Amino acid sequence: MKNEIFYFEGDRAKPLVIFIHGMGMDANMWAKPALARVLGGKYPLSVLIEDKEPKSSFHDLKAKGYPVVAWSQKRPAGPVCVAVEELSEIVAGYESKSDTGIILVGHSRGGLIARLFSQEHNATVRGIITIGTPHKGSSMAKWVIYVSPITTALKTLMARNDEEVKSAMHRILDFLSGDEIKEMLPGSNLLKSLSDKRTPGTRIVSIGGTDPALVKIGKTSLPGILSVIVPDKMLPDEMQKGKGDGLVSAESAVYPGCDEHRNFDAHHVGLIFDRESREYIVDVVITMYLQQWGLGRSPE
Repeated sequence: MKNEIFYFEGDRAKPLVIFIHGMGMDANMWAKPALARVLGGKYPLSVLIEDKEPKSSFHDLKAKGYPVVAWSQKRPAGPVCVAVEELSEIVAGYESKSDTGIILVGHSRGGLIARLFSQEHNATVRGIITIGTPHKGSSMAKWVIYVSPITTALKTLMARNDEEVKSAMHRILDFLSGDEIKEMLPGSNLLKSLSDKRTPGTRIVSIGGTDPALVKIGKTSLPGILSVIVPDKMLPDEMQKGKGDGLVSAESAVYPGCDEHRNFDAHHVGLIFDRESREYIVDVVITMYLQQWGLGRSPE
């Protein structure tokens, strides 16, 4: 099986921007959101995003003439090390398309893939941008163990709601309790293997979210529906308004030793499509590009 790849040639004087999707997703999240499938490929993006025609920074940078590439991982729920090797192949195949190096943009687990790649491979990575990445891990997988006994109560609460969205809520709970997410737990072997050392000349920026409402049904949301059963003080930071994006806490989303970090009022998946987040990413990429030439900050 070959990787699905989306590539736009752009201006080779500008850095190549490589987009890395998160666990259980594919390259459509970046290049063709209307076709994207989430939660293990079982649901359309519409169960998580209200925007009828969502666009990502892939489109924004493509419109500005940057060479961009995104690929679908063969094992989107497999070990991070497998995705890192795929990324090394993408870099080998496309790094010659730019004369000014590479910028990696990773969402969720994709940020860890970018981080591990830059740590293990010798490539011309000039910048790294992580979006909703659990640099310190996510406690959601651990927390869901305590939530499982109330599944029956949740089903009762959701009984009259839209079947597709209701099913998505259950899928999220199943996803969080699966073996594939264990690498994201605080203290996992993967997170312990990551180094905080910086490659000279590489600029690093991270982005976090503060709206935990991943799935919304009218006035009801997840985790809002849980607050009916679970006291607010027992909810982890990932699921508290102002502290997390529903899967990753704003604190965990901070890349250790990064040059800059910014939080946006969006949930985990919404961070990709949020207008302010997208504008910030474009500004960061332009700044990274101009810094390579010593031109200072962009007037845009």
